[in-house]
Amino acid sequence: MMAGFRVLKHRFRGRKNIYIGIDMLVYYERRNPNESVVPDVFMSFGVPMRDRGRYKVWEAGKPPDVVWEFGPPMSIKGDAREKKKKYLGMGVREYWLVDPLGGYHDPRLQGFELVDGEYVELPREQRPDGTVTAWSPVLQLEQHFRDGQLRFWDRKTRMYVELPEEERERLQLEERRARREADRAREQAEERAESEARKRKALEARVAELESRERNPRNPA
Repeated sequence: MMAGFRVLKHRFRGRKNIYIGIDMLVYYERRNPNESVVPDVFMSFGVPMRDRGRYKVWEAGKPPDVVWEFGPPMSIKGDAREKKKKYLGMGVREYWLVDPLGGYHDPRLQGFELVDGEYVELPREQRPDGTVTAWSPVLQLEQHFRDGQLRFWDRKTRMYVELPEEERERLQLEERRARREADRAREQAEERAESEARKRKALEARVAELESRERNPRNPA
């Protein structure tokens, strides 16, 4: 849950009108404080990113666009059903179920899209290596689930959306690779310069030798 939250925060960093929340009370009826729900992770587009103790739909101006529920084995199916009803009533556009530890949801990654007032299950693919993938129309990202981990795949860059430390490590690796390539290119240039200098020196010596012979021809025996 925390990894998914951090990945999304890093992916959409710098965009002030995207709110990303984790394990936060969401109130959806203005005059009924008892009506609330706590999504594990949620995103709202067009809502300013600022510190909030709770998310009030009427203050934000809209419900969350995407919700993720990470279901551990101790969760009860009734709780998932009740939450799904609440998200449907609020108008949450996408609802995702993720089962990191197994034993709760089958399949362990499920996505639902709001269509004509109902949730329609999003298509998914089971790959030979066990990865379950599904496309998120709202995020415009593929969600990949494998070995208990949820990752986000960007079709444009053909890369997984990175955690901050993953991006930092990749940039450092690219910098080291660039330095090695620059050092190799410099060494090759120096070797070529030295080779050309040796050839030029040998040519100059040969020319000097020929000129010396012309100036001092040998007398015939």
